[in-house]
Formats: sequence, structure tokens, C-alpha cells
Amino acid sequence: MFNIAFKDVDTSQIVSDIKTKGYFVFEQALTEAYIKELLQEIDFNQILINNNDVGVVIAQNVKFLTHCLASSKKAYDIITSSKVLEICQEYFNDTYKITNHRIYQTSKNGHMPWHTDNNLQRGKQLSGKHNMPGLLFLFYLSDVTKNAFQYIANSHKWSHEYDHEVYLSDSYIDSKFKQDILTFPMLQGSMILCDIHGMHRAEPFQDHNLIRTTLLFQVDQVGSEYVGHGEKNLVNTEYLDNLTPEIMDYLGFGFKRSYPAFPNTSVATMTPHDLLQLQKKLLPQTLEAISKSIIKSLLPAESLINAKRLLWHFKSKSANYKKY
Repeated sequence: MFNIAFKDVDTSQIVSDIKTKGYFVFEQALTEAYIKELLQEIDFNQILINNNDVGVVIAQNVKFLTHCLASSKKAYDIITSSKVLEICQEYFNDTYKITNHRIYQTSKNGHMPWHTDNNLQRGKQLSGKHNMPGLLFLFYLSDVTKNAFQYIANSHKWSHEYDHEVYLSDSYIDSKFKQDILTFPMLQGSMILCDIHGMHRAEPFQDHNLIRTTLLFQVDQVGSEYVGHGEKNLVNTEYLDNLTPEIMDYLGFGFKRSYPAFPNTSVATMTPHDLLQLQKKLLPQTLEAISKSIIKSLLPAESLINAKRLLWHFKSKSANYKKY
């Protein structure tokens, strides 16, 4: 999973960097082989439409796998790894919980505003900012030369002055903090870890050939006054081969979650191109559904049941014949 060089980094040094500078960066923390296996667990072209499962949704030019704890064992193992938990144990001085997580794929263009992640929500709406300590873990799952993570140095120390703002404009940041902007283009597998109170964004870009894939998750020190803080975690029980009381608390077992999954998506959040591709997939399925509906309306239910029985017996005999 992690490269030996990253495993050997002293956790105290990581935490010290975050508390003093607001961030810690390590190039190629994840191995190339591990990332390849992780990406094989995800089909970014399989969009959920009346599909009784968890999977990928689209919000404009970004594809999200929000519930990766339910559909990617490799992602689960990173999020619950001993290295991640060691960092959290040393950074926080009270109970901490994962409050959101996702794997997402950005393409074509994007312009994210400057913001912090110490957000409180009421339903789908941002209701304010909190002062809980928190960490943002971000792993590049592809080489990132454009649309790189950007962070304003030392902003975790003064961002509370802007807690009344949802975002800060590009022009305002350029006028006051341009010299403090740090940009992190790095290779696949690289890790960025930062204080959620730090001002950050992904660098704006326009490139129709670019696809950037990222694993992101946030861990907050959730106090008793913020019960319900965080998105719900759907976890595949098959993955829980490392379950301990600490991990159960970290994942939020028995803890109320009030925030909806991010992003809020529907057919309306898809691009015209994605809608067209979806229609191409739906057309043959629509014709099949209409044919089945006509057959069911013309034949009695008992006839359909008997036809299924005969088909099952035929398949069983065929399978037994092949054995010999």
C-alpha cells in the first residue's frame, strides 16, 4: 500500500508540520501497483440509473464515487490504515471521526473557489463554520500537472477571520495573499495532508484531454455540541477484517449523521455529452423493457411462471450433460 519511505516518516514530524505550516506533503506515498488495483475496483463509466447498488454519479465535469467504503476494499484499507490512524491519534486530543470521503475524477475544466472545510450544514445548505480541529487527507491517483491542489501558507492561523464568508474570490486572494499561494503538482500516489481550517482549492484549468483522479477524506474531532456532524458512511462488512473499537468509533458506528451525501446529484447535474451517452445505453434497455411489458400483459402470470420453470430445467439438464 504505502511506500517504505513514507512508512518510515516519523508521525510526530508529520503532525508538527501540520500544526506549524498547516500542511504536510509526501510524493508517491502510495505504490503504483496498489493504485492500479484500486482503480480496477471502480468503473467511472457505470452510472447508476435504477441500479440497486452504490456507484458513480456525475456533477458537471466531475464523476464521484462517494461511498467508496462500500465498494472499494483498497480505499477502505487506506482510510483505516494504521499510518492514517497514528497521525489522527497524535494530532487530535479527543474523539475523532471520518466525516466524509470520496474518490472523484475531474475532467475538461474546473474552477474551484478558495474555501476552508470546517463547514456546518443544515440539510443540503451550508449553515456556518465550526472551530473543531480537522484533517483533510488527499491522495493523487493519477499524475497531476494541472488542476493541482493549492494552499495558502499559514492560512489555518487566520482563516477564522473569514468564517462569515462561504468562499473568497480569486481577485481578493491575489490582492492580499498571492505570494503565499503554494501549488502542488506531483506524481501519482502523492499525498497531501492539511488542516481543514486552511484556505485551499484545486488550481483552475481548461484542458479537454485532462483527467485527474483523487481519493479524499476528512477527519474531524467531533465534539458533543456537534452531534450529527458528517455524512453517513456505508461500509461493506466484507471489508471489516481489521475491526477494533477504535476503528468502529472512527467510522462512526452508532454515531448520528445529519448531512446528505456529497455531491447532491440528479439528471440535471449531468453534462449534455453525458446525457447523450446515457441515452445511447438506455435505448436498447428501453426497447427490452417494453417488449417484456407487452409479453407480460398478453400472457397469464401462470404461463410465465411455467415458462421460467421449463427454462430452469432445460439449463440444469444442459449443465449436467456438459459435466459428462
